[in-house]
Amino acid sequence: MSDGIGKFLLSSLGKKLIMGLTGLMLVGFLVAHLLGNLSIYGDVDHGTSFIAYANKLHDLGPLLWVMEIGLVALFGVHIWMALKITAENRKARPQGYAHPNTFGKATPASRSMPYTGIAILGFLIMHLIHFRFMKGIAAPGSVELHREVISVMSDPLWGSLYVVLSILIGVHLAHGFKSAFQSIGVNHPRLNGLLGKMGIALAIILALGFASFPIVAMFAWRTSV
Repeated sequence: MSDGIGKFLLSSLGKKLIMGLTGLMLVGFLVAHLLGNLSIYGDVDHGTSFIAYANKLHDLGPLLWVMEIGLVALFGVHIWMALKITAENRKARPQGYAHPNTFGKATPASRSMPYTGIAILGFLIMHLIHFRFMKGIAAPGSVELHREVISVMSDPLWGSLYVVLSILIGVHLAHGFKSAFQSIGVNHPRLNGLLGKMGIALAIILALGFASFPIVAMFAWRTSV
């Protein structure tokens, strides 16, 4: 039984299943992260809402570390599966999914998936360095942390980079959302069209949502906070 499961997970279909599931879980993380960070708009001057949000995360204690390690593991597995599938496809020869006729033609978003994926990983690393591991980082749930976030986002260099990476997240999801469902076996002409539209809508919402923080910080908060 276990040998059969192991062989399946190491097969082409198994790898696609793992990549699809981890991809959808990462989408869930991005949505939750954006919703939490929107609290910064609640009270920009004092950061009351954002501080309350940060305190809730800090109160999780060791569980927060477990969640962060799990997040890194998700990224690692997702990237590893993507690299394995890409390498195998190139070795064999470029080929589509089990039902290529329902997946449509290649688009700029689909062709750039490996590069936008690397950009998202860079975004996560940069984000963690700025607000989690940097020496002298303000205590979670403090007014200093709130001001530190605004300080980083309002910096022209870092702010612009965050905007670019936010757009790349959207580009990745514009194709990745639909592909993730197809990788786990959700493949129907009616559903494919709906999932495609949902993926584009979600990509736009997330890209604009994450990009809004540095844009507003650079042009509004920089002089008011």
